[in-house]
Amino acid sequence: MPGGVSYIQDLVIDGSEITSQSIGDKSLKTTCADADTIEVSSTTGKLQLKDAGSSKANGVGRADMSKFSGMWIQGTLTASDAAGGVFSAENTYGTNLAVLRVVIQVTTIASDTCTIDIGTAANATTSAATLIDELDVRTAAGVFDNIDDQGTLGGSCLKWPSGEFVNASMASGATAGLVGTYAIYALDMN
Repeated sequence: MPGGVSYIQDLVIDGSEITSQSIGDKSLKTTCADADTIEVSSTTGKLQLKDAGSSKANGVGRADMSKFSGMWIQGTLTASDAAGGVFSAENTYGTNLAVLRVVIQVTTIASDTCTIDIGTAANATTSAATLIDELDVRTAAGVFDNIDDQGTLGGSCLKWPSGEFVNASMASGATAGLVGTYAIYALDMN
């Protein structure tokens, strides 16, 4: 290492600092910054989260949030009359979580009279109504949640034990024709 400088092809190390611009596409700050989520600060030259902007299209997406800051778990509804058949999501995150919100977007209503229950259960094949009780998914398409549409037995906040499930099940009628999505907002309080 003459003069404390080491050369390995295009990589230049001066003492303990990398001084060359070309050290591989996986290592450059500008390559790490995707311009939607992470950017290089024009002030500090360090990587930072990108501001969401006026259209709120940038920054960290809901699927990338930590359970400690609150995370969204989402998926599609299934037209199934089985217990846990409309959707079933397991708490695989290693700790008990608080379910603060369950949002259902019905884009196509069920063909016949139908209500669904949503709640926590020990397994994926048990019906429960502890978050939403008898939500009518035949009358109208729309967005529903456990705050405004919880029904008689539903609740606005619920403990979701590690290894257990949030299930949506047909409560009455038949789910044939039902199309939509769900989102569960959960938070690790530990």
